[in-house]
Amino acid sequence: MKKTIYITTPIYYPSGDLHLGHIYSTNIAWVLRNYKKIQGYETFFSTGSDEHGQKIFNKAQELKLETQDYVDRQANKFIDFWKKANIDYDFFARTTNKEHKEVVREIFHKLKEKNIIYLDKYVGLYSVSDEEFLTETQALKKDNKFFHPVSNHELIKIEEESYFFNLNLFIDWIKEFLDQDIISSKAIVNELKSNFINKGLENLSVTRIKLDWGIKIDQSSKHVIYVWLDALFQYLTNLGYGSKNQSLYEKFWKNGDERVHVVGKEITRFHCIYWPIFLKSLNVKMPTKIISHGWIVTPEGKMSKSKGNVVDPVVLIEKYGSEVLKYFLIAKLSIKKDGVFSEELLVSAYNNDLVNTFSNLISRTVKMILNNYDRPLSFILSKDQEDLEIEKDIKNSFETFCSFAEEYEFDKAFESTINLGKKLNLYIDKTRPWLLTKEDQKLEIVLNRLLNGIYAMAFELSIVMPQTSQKLAKALGFESFEKSKLEDFKKFDNIKIEKIENLFNRIKL
Repeated sequence: MKKTIYITTPIYYPSGDLHLGHIYSTNIAWVLRNYKKIQGYETFFSTGSDEHGQKIFNKAQELKLETQDYVDRQANKFIDFWKKANIDYDFFARTTNKEHKEVVREIFHKLKEKNIIYLDKYVGLYSVSDEEFLTETQALKKDNKFFHPVSNHELIKIEEESYFFNLNLFIDWIKEFLDQDIISSKAIVNELKSNFINKGLENLSVTRIKLDWGIKIDQSSKHVIYVWLDALFQYLTNLGYGSKNQSLYEKFWKNGDERVHVVGKEITRFHCIYWPIFLKSLNVKMPTKIISHGWIVTPEGKMSKSKGNVVDPVVLIEKYGSEVLKYFLIAKLSIKKDGVFSEELLVSAYNNDLVNTFSNLISRTVKMILNNYDRPLSFILSKDQEDLEIEKDIKNSFETFCSFAEEYEFDKAFESTINLGKKLNLYIDKTRPWLLTKEDQKLEIVLNRLLNGIYAMAFELSIVMPQTSQKLAKALGFESFEKSKLEDFKKFDNIKIEKIENLFNRIKL
């Protein structure tokens, strides 16, 4: 029976268009899904749109649209964007879905009956843009005004009746949870402890009465369920939790092997403190891993419209192709820290890795084959040291890749792929096959190993560049690249190599 994994991205706020940060998060989750698939897992991957909140209502009013019409339009734009990016998924979550709203309402009342949710008065600060309540100690103060510590949006003071989730019932438990190896970044764990746990958790306001667009706790109530109690539960409702058909929930969450959330570091508090507590309050299993990644910044700093350094991913996709962009985002940026993006860096990575190392290797190999042979190349045993070493490098390549991928270090994983390409090019330089003739058995020995090395590289690259890899597989005479054939060096014995067009051509900025 196959192992299972459920992988989620955050659901994105539809008050504007998707940007580079959104594709960065989603690409991490998508690549992880692809990697797990080739490892034999049955996967379920979700993304979506977080469609409630005052900011959404205000935006629709500004555009003179009905709010539902506005979020419908934005959801369709999101779906079109993921098609452009060639990122496929199993479920697109929308918090305005009737089924989701019904389950969230039921959860609210269940927790109210258990006295985990209670009625009180909220007095404090609120950011409309961030949909977030803050205390004065959490806020930045300037000229007698309060601002959000991350986004710098101005905060408003509010005083209103609200239902609260009693987080402090779970304070000892959440301390133990944070000490487990579930959150990918120890630095984030330490930050959460320092900024929130050690200072004492404030109970969480989970409804508002002055909210025009959200899930009412019941039809007659003035209370509307506030964003996080709504948005986070889509991770479960996506799978049918609380519905008549819970088969996906049973398979991928309750009885699943791995449950992985990919989130940006700015929303880790909600995913690493509130969400686990919400789940604990319902006696639902925890995620097995929460991958918290850094931001994408430019050489000038964090992207912002005022700085004029916002990068439009659609423009990049149209200019370089979706697979090149996705390769850069996963192979050249570490999830453990903020990553720097510029077109110069993207083009440099493309030329060095995909053109000079990979495409050039294919070109050199195929040219020598076509110049010397009109037949398949057989695998011939060799005792020469350079042949044995490159065989070992090829056979160990995917194991090395996996050692990094299992730790979600895909930048290092793909670096190991490109390093194999560099070794294969160096193998050509060492063995100098261009000086050999087809009568010389050594030529066939070298070229067959080069083909096997190209196969290994293409298999690994298929995790982020499936279309390019599929094109190469067809050109090399295979339906697709398969894990089971990586160590079978006789797989080319009956394949006659034909001319292959360049997969990548050098770009000049």
